[in-house]
Amino acid sequence: MLEILHAIGPQSWVSAGNPLERREAMQELFFDHPVCPDDTAEDWPEDRELYAEMVVVKGERLVGTAMLVVDPDREDRPARIWGMGVLPEFRTDFVIRTLEEALITAGYLDPAYPFIEATDGMLVPNPYSDMPGLTRSDPRAA
Repeated sequence: MLEILHAIGPQSWVSAGNPLERREAMQELFFDHPVCPDDTAEDWPEDRELYAEMVVVKGERLVGTAMLVVDPDREDRPARIWGMGVLPEFRTDFVIRTLEEALITAGYLDPAYPFIEATDGMLVPNPYSDMPGLTRSDPRAA
């Protein structure tokens, strides 16, 4: 069974094992099996904000990783899912969308960002946004 787990924080997947080995495994997965290959050529800007980072595991096996970030310099779409890597045998629309949804919910993104750019370029409404017509309720409370 696949599980989506937090990758940052004291009770995270990374901190539950050897942090260096687990971080290396996440980085290798991103560079060896990127969902968006253009992401691998991108440097990490100093002003990038990390809102959430999660992994997908099957038992002890790491099969996916991704982050919800905000790049203030990208004025058109600053909030996005970035750095997603998924092993080919697990790369399905369901796994990708579910990981994106988990990141968006866990990230509790600033309401000033009405949309998040998904890995396929689609704009996903920020569930915490103040934008009229979007839900103001906290999806984590459900």
